[in-house]
Amino acid sequence: MSTDLAQRREHERSKYVTLASRPGSSYGSTNHGRHAIPLIQRWKPRFVIDFGCGRNQLITDLRRLGIDGLGIDFAFAEADFAKPMHETGMLDGVADVVTSFDALEHLLVQDVNPVLDEMRRVARPRAWFCFSICTRPSRITVGGENLHPTVRPMRWWLDRIARIGVVNHTRAGGRYITGRFLGEGSP
Repeated sequence: MSTDLAQRREHERSKYVTLASRPGSSYGSTNHGRHAIPLIQRWKPRFVIDFGCGRNQLITDLRRLGIDGLGIDFAFAEADFAKPMHETGMLDGVADVVTSFDALEHLLVQDVNPVLDEMRRVARPRAWFCFSICTRPSRITVGGENLHPTVRPMRWWLDRIARIGVVNHTRAGGRYITGRFLGEGSP
């Protein structure tokens, strides 16, 4: 990895650490996946991994419903794994469902494919995924910088997701992208 990329990743991380550490800050507490909980329940997962979990509210809510899981985030102490999404350190094939709600657009463009590959790696073959992705700049800035370095049209995102899975459904308004990861041996 280049020193430049590592520095850019750390710079992005510092924005969220700054937001999280502001007195009374609730940044990272919004559960963007809350409306997907009934869908996740229908899939009957034993284990869910939430990428970019922020303060980990989705996993907290799922645990209350008897669904086990872990949240991964590189900036929030409430995450179960304080790791970057492109290298979680999780075992291969442990998740029945992988989620990421309004987090992928926070990645550097160079990290999108590695993160999607990491999601596929930690998922069981043919596991479900559920994502929401914002396709516009963030209304929140830190030091005048936007929080969404990867603002791209939905088609761009769907093309990248198609590398690792089959998209079954994009809900009206684009709230959730759902589908299944490609099985072992798939291209």
